[in-house]
Parts: sequence; structure tokens; C-alpha cells
Amino acid sequence: MSYSSNVKQEITQKIPVTNLECLAEISSIFENKANLVKEGIEIKMENSILAKRLYSLIKATSSLQFGIKYSITKKFTEHRIYVITLYKQKGLKEFLESFKFSFLDIIQNDEIFKGYLRGFFLSCGYIKDPKKEYSLDFFVDNKELADKIYNILLSKKKKIFKTIKKNKILVYLRNSEDIMDILVSMNALKYFFEYEEITIIKNLKNKTIREMNWEVANETKTLNTGNYQIKMIKYIDEKLGLNTLTDVLKEAAMLRLNNPEDSLQSLADMINISKSGIRNRFRRIEEIYNNLLEEENS
Repeated sequence: MSYSSNVKQEITQKIPVTNLECLAEISSIFENKANLVKEGIEIKMENSILAKRLYSLIKATSSLQFGIKYSITKKFTEHRIYVITLYKQKGLKEFLESFKFSFLDIIQNDEIFKGYLRGFFLSCGYIKDPKKEYSLDFFVDNKELADKIYNILLSKKKKIFKTIKKNKILVYLRNSEDIMDILVSMNALKYFFEYEEITIIKNLKNKTIREMNWEVANETKTLNTGNYQIKMIKYIDEKLGLNTLTDVLKEAAMLRLNNPEDSLQSLADMINISKSGIRNRFRRIEEIYNNLLEEENS
């Protein structure tokens, strides 16, 4: 099973805490999957986990008569289609009215929000293994519904985005903290803790790599600086002789020749001056070197 299927399996193994959560979950599943047919209302699903979940939710919240069946389709690849049908009957209209929640209901009532989000994820959500990528996607069939889940999550201060992918509207998150918040809201606590642990380990690895890269870059910069300074000193020695330099510049030049890989701070510490002090001495050596080059070129 995929990582996403495992998360959905954990969610469906837990019964919603309240009747309101149950109805909110049914609401989002119906919005994504339900169609009007001659017999009543039909919900088609390719996921057996979702089919079992919806069956148990309807049974827990109503006394309506409904049927469940499956068929095998060979479109693209062979797979099963699960169909739950709520037949036309007394009480059906009242049942449908019981989970018509407004946008404000969803964002202001925590129970409704949790149930609605859970149903939406089970219907069209996909989460990637955090070892590979931080990604939670909702593949939505129509713009109105895509805008609804987008605005719901936006109202909860999530970094949410929308685009078109494979003729469907993709509403997605790429922020690990937001994804973990959603896992908690859906009561996928086992995978929340696993996700959190993986995120911490990845962040530590990334931090270590950045620090190593920083150290390597500094060492490379030090070596390049040292090599350039040695090149200048040797050129001055060849053209003028180091004895022509002032005592402080000659001291800096000999220090660099004897310590080619040391940093400027290290050289400064050796003669008990500041880093800016040793840098100024090499700047003056560089001026002499540049003047000699200009004289040679002219």
C-alpha cells in the first residue's frame, strides 16, 4: 500500500467523536462523489476504504434503506467500482438537509471542520511520503468545490495553492507544518508523529549539510586568498626584493609565505594585531603588486 493509503486506513479505523463530525464527513464525501439517479442518490468510489467508511457513517447517522455493490471495470486497468445507493424514501430529504453546512459553519465550528476535512481527504486527497517530499494534494473535479476547500484552508492560515493538473483542479500544500496540522485535524496521530520525526531528521541533515558547505566554502576562500597573496609576494620579491618593503609589510609577507593555508585571523593572532590590521597590510602589498603590473604592461 502507498503512504497515502496507509494514512487513510488509520483515519478510517477511528470512529468520529460526535454525530456532527459524522455528518460533516458525509457532507464532503457527498459533495465530491454523489450523483442524482432515478433510484435516488448514487455515490461511486474506486477506493474500498472510502466505501466501507461511508457505509458505516450512513448506518450510524440514519435509519435509511441503502444498497452497496461493486463491479469490475477494465477501463485503462482492471479495478473495482464501489457504488452506494440511497434509495428514494421517507426521511431522505431530511437526512440530506442535516449535513448542508455553510462555509461559516465549517470554518467556525471545530467539529464540523475536522469532519469535513477528513471526508474531503478520503474522497480526493493524496499525501506523499515525507521522506521523498512534503506534499498534500486534493484533486477536485469542479472549480466551485476546489475554491471551497482552498478558502477553508486559507481561512485556517495554511499556505495553500491551486493549479490545473491532468484536467483536474489541484489544491495543494507543500509546507510540512501545515500538513502536520491537517494530519492532527483528521486524527491521523500515528502518521503525524511519524511525519514529525522524519521532518526533524531531515531538518537536522539539511542543517548539517549547510554547515559543511559553509565550512568548505570558507576553507576554499581562505586557500584562494592565501594563494593569491603568495603569488603577489613572490612577484614583488622577483621584481624588487622583499627587503624593499617596509618592516610591517615584510613581516606580513613572510608570515604568509610560512603559513600559506592559514586564515587572515590566524595570521593576525600570530603577531597580535587585529584582522583589519593584517588585511590593510595585504591591501598595501596588493597596491605595490598592481603598480608593478601596470609598469610592466606600459
